[in-house]
Amino acid sequence: MRTFTLLALALWLTFGLTTKVHAQYPEWDDPNSLPKWMTPEEELRKHEIGLGFLPTSVPGGPVSNIAEFERMEAVLIRYPLGISLSLVAAMSQHVVVLTIVANQSTQTQATNAFQSAGVNMANVQFLVAGTNSYWTRDYGPWFIANGDDEIAIVDFPYNRPRPLDNAINGHVANFMNVPLFGMNVVHTGGNYMTDGFGISASTDLVWEENGNNQSWVLQQMQNYLGIDTYHVTMDPLGDYIKHIDCWAKFLDVDKILITEVPSSHPRYWAYEQIADYYANQISAYGTPYQVYRVYSPNGQPYTNSLILNHRVYVPIMNSTHDAPALAVYQEAMPGYEVLGFTGSWQSTDALHCRTKGIADKGMLRISHLPLTGIHEYQPHFEIEAEIIPYSGAALYADSLFLIYSANQGTFDTVMMSHVTNHTYAGLLPVSLGDTIVSYYISAADHSGRKETFPLIGPAGARSFEVIQTVLPGDANCDGLINVIDVIATVNSILGNNPEPFCPENADVNGDGVINVIDVVGTVNIILGG
Repeated sequence: MRTFTLLALALWLTFGLTTKVHAQYPEWDDPNSLPKWMTPEEELRKHEIGLGFLPTSVPGGPVSNIAEFERMEAVLIRYPLGISLSLVAAMSQHVVVLTIVANQSTQTQATNAFQSAGVNMANVQFLVAGTNSYWTRDYGPWFIANGDDEIAIVDFPYNRPRPLDNAINGHVANFMNVPLFGMNVVHTGGNYMTDGFGISASTDLVWEENGNNQSWVLQQMQNYLGIDTYHVTMDPLGDYIKHIDCWAKFLDVDKILITEVPSSHPRYWAYEQIADYYANQISAYGTPYQVYRVYSPNGQPYTNSLILNHRVYVPIMNSTHDAPALAVYQEAMPGYEVLGFTGSWQSTDALHCRTKGIADKGMLRISHLPLTGIHEYQPHFEIEAEIIPYSGAALYADSLFLIYSANQGTFDTVMMSHVTNHTYAGLLPVSLGDTIVSYYISAADHSGRKETFPLIGPAGARSFEVIQTVLPGDANCDGLINVIDVIATVNSILGNNPEPFCPENADVNGDGVINVIDVVGTVNIILGG
């Protein structure tokens, strides 16, 4: 079911007289890139946005939009840079740095600069194409997994009259040799985030730039990206840009980071309304969002970070607020390496705006709806997952594992087996006395990929609580009372140690001793006595 929020409308009605946004652009003196905002000359050419864009047929379903926190094979940047060489060097140690350059001369300049900075050149690839700016986040590709079991790119009309930037997604698709789909919704990557499970979010800029045709936008988002729930809210920042990555970030399917400002801030009410809104929404996991707040008293762009596989690259400002901001990420994302980088950051533009993750086109993707909350004891819980090797390589049948622990103990392993299509399942054993059960999933395929769910592995293991309600007579703990329970109780009395066995249930008369009286009591329950 397609849904969207009317929060933006409600807030504009309440505060419409005081929230008019006035463009206050930072100073710009970089000759190598157009600014984040439209220049006066571009303002006169706004009618050119989307001209010449070629929509395509919709991808074959089901379609799933890939989240930033899923597996990436590369990061897309542009040279001349909008980020530091030290950041390029750091990223190059772990992923390919796909660098857009205009020509061979620029590629030579980039190579020399990268080598001097200690960049791992074995992980550098160049894409020769013209650009108007270095905002690869804003004009770069959005990735989907489609019904043909392939990774593809969804292109869109970039919300700037910048034809070179707007053509980049076609170049990336050709470079990667992946399908390209064209969704005729004017948009920008800085105003979009998705959870990989059919839920996405933007500010109401997306309505404004598409004639406020909300139902049409929602239909396109569903058709091309598989988005069923689209949270479209006001922009609490109240600045010219109206990009959601200036104040919010999905950290996981059920986690969102939102900027916090002092109560004296003129937009304090707006940030709190947004935080309250998300705290009352349900994530794709069926649980309320865990809302984390990062304190930004002077416009520090801490939410404008990049998640790249097992690392988070956070823009910092050489401020006393940097360390607490990094600590928030570490608390929210256990197991990730959180790294801070300085740069020419603004409150409306930072690290995330100038980088774009490139999904692994052969990813081994594990999709799973975690078991959460409180569950009545049972000897086994079935755990199902969809495991798709987008490389086309076969899975290793003997390397599909459900890895679990009880009461924060050591992890143990059971095999998962094929159910149907891409669905696999395993039985997670639970013993009496287990109250907190944690687990994650691991898989490997013949392409050499090994993957886990969650991506970060055991540090992100999902947990649920187990309780045991006494059910007199249910000696074997299966929730039923029948002759099997009589046999289990007799075996216990005889010292045969039946498994599973719930002594609290077998002790029908509650005297603390299991004996023939309890056997008689169980028989009477069966007979309705």
